[in-house]
Amino acid sequence: MELAFRLLILLGVGGAATFTSFALKRYFNNAELPTRFDRADVELSHQGPMLVEFTSPYCYECQQAYPLLQAASAKHSAPLAVIDAKDRPDLTAKYSIRTTPTILVVDGKGKVITGWLDMSPSPDQLTEALAVVR
Repeated sequence: MELAFRLLILLGVGGAATFTSFALKRYFNNAELPTRFDRADVELSHQGPMLVEFTSPYCYECQQAYPLLQAASAKHSAPLAVIDAKDRPDLTAKYSIRTTPTILVVDGKGKVITGWLDMSPSPDQLTEALAVVR
């Protein structure tokens, strides 16, 4: 009887975990890039192209992307705004950010030209995206 009860609990916990995993995956897979970004949110007056990274403290991909974004920022004179989702939940909500990293390439008028969700772009992808903005 005790064994049957333990198996029943195990199956219930396993089923709940599977359902939660499926629901979260579906939620994150429906994430979209914002279409606009307001420079005033990061107190940036620069009018040319810029890079934006939404990050979180324990995001491994964010840590991997940061040096690539810094290099692209310096190479293309495009400022980099790093927004910690934990510190700025207002901006995370405003732009409907569901996953980190979310990386945006923004033109001088605030239009999001391209971006990446939950992954680091390659240096070539960054160069190509910033070249389109110019």
